[in-house]
Amino acid sequence: METRNCQNCKKDFTIEKEDFSFYEKMKVPAPTWCPECRMIRRFSFGNAWNLFWRNCDLCKERTMSIYPPDKKLTIYCPKCWWDDSWDGTEYAMDYDPKRNFFEQINQLSEKTPFVALDNLYPSLKNSNYSNALSWCKDCYMIFWADYCEGVFYSSLLNGLKYSSDCIRGYESELCYESIGFNKNYRTFFCDECDTCVDVWFSRNCYSCTNCIGCVNLRGASNYIFNIKYSKEEYERQVKELRLDSWVKLRELEKKSHDFWQTLPYREYNGHSLNVNVTGDHVYTSRNSKEMYIANDAENCKWCQLITVGPAKDCMDYSGWGNNANLIYECIGVGENVSNVMFSFICTPDLLNLQYCTWNISGKNNFGCVNLKRKSYCILNKQYTKEEFEKTREQIIKDMKVNPYVDKLGRKFYYGEFFPPEMSKFPYNHSNAMKFFPKTKEEVLAQGYLWDDSENPTFSTTIKSEDLPDAIKDTPETILNEVIKCSNCARSYKIVQGELNLLRKMNLPIPHECPKCRENKRFARMTKPGMYHRTCDKCNKNIYTPYAPGRPEIVYCVQCYQGEFA
Repeated sequence: METRNCQNCKKDFTIEKEDFSFYEKMKVPAPTWCPECRMIRRFSFGNAWNLFWRNCDLCKERTMSIYPPDKKLTIYCPKCWWDDSWDGTEYAMDYDPKRNFFEQINQLSEKTPFVALDNLYPSLKNSNYSNALSWCKDCYMIFWADYCEGVFYSSLLNGLKYSSDCIRGYESELCYESIGFNKNYRTFFCDECDTCVDVWFSRNCYSCTNCIGCVNLRGASNYIFNIKYSKEEYERQVKELRLDSWVKLRELEKKSHDFWQTLPYREYNGHSLNVNVTGDHVYTSRNSKEMYIANDAENCKWCQLITVGPAKDCMDYSGWGNNANLIYECIGVGENVSNVMFSFICTPDLLNLQYCTWNISGKNNFGCVNLKRKSYCILNKQYTKEEFEKTREQIIKDMKVNPYVDKLGRKFYYGEFFPPEMSKFPYNHSNAMKFFPKTKEEVLAQGYLWDDSENPTFSTTIKSEDLPDAIKDTPETILNEVIKCSNCARSYKIVQGELNLLRKMNLPIPHECPKCRENKRFARMTKPGMYHRTCDKCNKNIYTPYAPGRPEIVYCVQCYQGEFA
């Protein structure tokens, strides 16, 4: 066990004995940045949620892209990038021992074509307008998702079907405006509810049916604001509530959220099947610490957004899993990957990679960018096995004595993730802004990039307040309207699949644009990071995502289970 001072934030952090064991197994030095600074740095190298229009630099067709049109990179649409007509070795560079290796990787990245969207493109069907997803069908504007079908405007998903406006939805169907749920059917405007059917505006309810505005119920039916009704009386109350009305839904939403705050929250959100786990939103995991949104993780630490298991023996890993092991300091690496370090956006079928970006189906690559189906490459140049190993060892030796020094004077030796200034995304367009929002002044002071430009908005044809109050009164011509958001005044449209789904669920047209709805959902979620505070019932010390001073009533696990299990 050792205490070090973070090179970035200058705060002390502790490296545990088992951490050193992991570093020894991976044959890397211990980090010089603290866990939170490392996480934010990784997040700044991904962009799942901000999309722009630009033209493909190969076929010239208009394409949706995670890079704005003024970004000086070569960008191919997914069809052109995944095509077999090139593999990345066309841009090969010789290693120059007189120059810093990070600088050479950056030079290579400025030569090679990047793909417009971060998707496993060959696995997708009719899901062109989404990002950070795989194995999805008929989806539109969903982000960080796998194995979904018929889903709209949702994020962090696995196995969701025919739903819209959700976050962290798993193996569920016909859900709307809900957060953190598993194996649900027809749940609307709910948070942290599992195995529920026909449940509205409820929080932390499990195995419930026909409930509205409820909190902490188990196996309940026909409840409204935690009050039991007969089946007949419940149905009468539902009719009076007018759940098909936009105005009535907004009134019920406020009343429900106020009621939620009067009843306790569990110390953390997790699964009873966890063993020796700390963190929030961690499920069916073992021997994993300081986790955030993780499924089926084993022997992991400081990992986030593992939305598809399994992930085993990983540290400082930010998404996504799906049979990943021995992953260190990576973001967006997954699907049959092993022994990958200091890399981002690499998938699938990869083995023994270091300092790589957008590699697919290869092994034993070092410092490669936009490389496809190749092995034993350095800076995209093909080597024999013997030449590769000799050159790699020389580069590692050089990196240990010749660090990259960024504009703030921070040093990046071998074993460090990429310097923040090498990210292709400004901080405010990256995943970091979603989970760690900062001001422009804070971002620039910490050596990250910032971009003040925004997507253009378009002239509107109808104000949101003029939309029909119920879906039954909404004509097909709504598809031709450009709607003015009631919150930010941006323009947005309703697409055919979304309209069909709203009609099926008997829900009104939303009055806010997708971005505002998304921001409100993220604001309701806990963020990465755990805090020490005391249980509001027994005063026992607890470890929780709810920071001291927050408005929630928080119970330790024992008190919560004693009252609500």
